[in-house]
Amino acid sequence: MDYQAGAVRPVGSIQEGWNIIRNDYWTYVLMCLVFGVILIVTTIILGAITSVITNVISAGLGAATTNSGDVGRASAAILPQVISQIISFFTNIAVVTLSGALLCGIYQSLSRLSTGGGRADFSDFEHIQACFIYAVVISVVQFVIAIVTLLVAAAIGVGAIGMGIGSMITRDGQFDPAIFGGLFLIILAFVGVSLVLNLIISALTAFVYPLIADRNLSGGQALVTSIKSGLSNLGGLILLLILLFLMILGGIMACFIGVLFVAPLVVASLFAAYQSVFGRTGGAQNYNPPPPPNFSNQPGY
Repeated sequence: MDYQAGAVRPVGSIQEGWNIIRNDYWTYVLMCLVFGVILIVTTIILGAITSVITNVISAGLGAATTNSGDVGRASAAILPQVISQIISFFTNIAVVTLSGALLCGIYQSLSRLSTGGGRADFSDFEHIQACFIYAVVISVVQFVIAIVTLLVAAAIGVGAIGMGIGSMITRDGQFDPAIFGGLFLIILAFVGVSLVLNLIISALTAFVYPLIADRNLSGGQALVTSIKSGLSNLGGLILLLILLFLMILGGIMACFIGVLFVAPLVVASLFAAYQSVFGRTGGAQNYNPPPPPNFSNQPGY
C-alpha cells in the first residue's frame, strides 16, 4: 500500500482533526462517553473475575501447604501471582479487542464524515476479527516487554542493594549524596528508556485501527503497514503523540472530566495524520466527474 514519508505535521494534524469533527463535535463527545463507560465496566468485571480466581487459588494452596516446608509455602505464595498474570494476559486481549472495535467504529465514522459521505453516528461497530488478531499480537509484545522490564528492574534493584547500600552510608550514619545520586540517575535513565520505548511503539502502531476501519485490512496487514509507514513518519508522529498527551494531561488536571472533551479531538487528530500519510478514500471530495461531451463543433449539431 502506498504511503507518504514525512507527511505528518503535528500541529496541522490537530487543526485538521478539529476541522473534521467541529460540526459533529458533541456527537463524538457522546460516543466517547458511551464507549468509555463500556470499557470501564468491562475492565472492572474482568478485573473482579481475575481477583476472585486468584484469591480462590491462593486460599486453596495456602490450606494445602499449611504443614509443608518453606519451598511449598513459597510456591503457594508465588503460583497465584503467576496464574493472575496469565489470566490478565487473556483479559487484556479481550479489552484490547473491544476497545479496538470501538475505535474502529469512530475511525470509520470519521472517514465517512471527512469525505462527505455522511454524519457521525453509532452504527459503525464491526471489525471484531481484525481487532482480535491485533490484540493477540500486541498483548504478546506487551507481555514480553513487561517481563523484560521487571527482570531488568529487579536486576538493578538487587545490584543497588548488593553494591550500593553499604557504601551509601558513611561512618557517621549519613547517606553519601554522590552514590545516592548515581543510583537515582540509573533509575531515572531506566524510566526514561521505558517511556521512549513505549512512545516509539505507540507511534509505530498509531495507524493500525484507521487502516482496519478505512481500508478494511486484516489485523496483521494493518500492523505491518502501520509499522512501515510509522518508520517513515516517526519524528512527526512522536511530536504529535507528545502534544496529544499534553492535551490529555490538561484534561486530567481539569478534574478528569476534561478528558471527555479532549478525547474526540485526540482521535480525530490521529485520523487526520493517517489521512496525510495514506490519503483519503471514497467520498464526494475524491470524486471529480468528467466534463460532459461537447458536440457543438460536430456536423449536425
